[in-house]
Amino acid sequence: MKKQKNIHLNCTVSTDVVEQSTDYMVSRVTLKFENFTKTDLVNLVREGKDWRVSKSINSYK
Repeated sequence: MKKQKNIHLNCTVSTDVVEQSTDYMVSRVTLKFENFTKTDLVNLVREGKDWRVSKSINSYK
C-alpha cells in the first residue's frame, strides 16, 4: 500500500472481515471496476499496536 500512496483508482471498494482474533485477521477486499472485479484475500498479523499484511491472494473476474 505504501507504494500506491496517492494513486486514485476508478472503482468501488468493499471490505469484509472474514475472521478475526486478537493477533490475526483475514479480510476480503473487493475492487469493482467497470469491466472486471479484483478480489484480494488478505492475511494480517498484529505486531505490537500495528497490523502488518503477511499474505495477499488475488483473483480477477
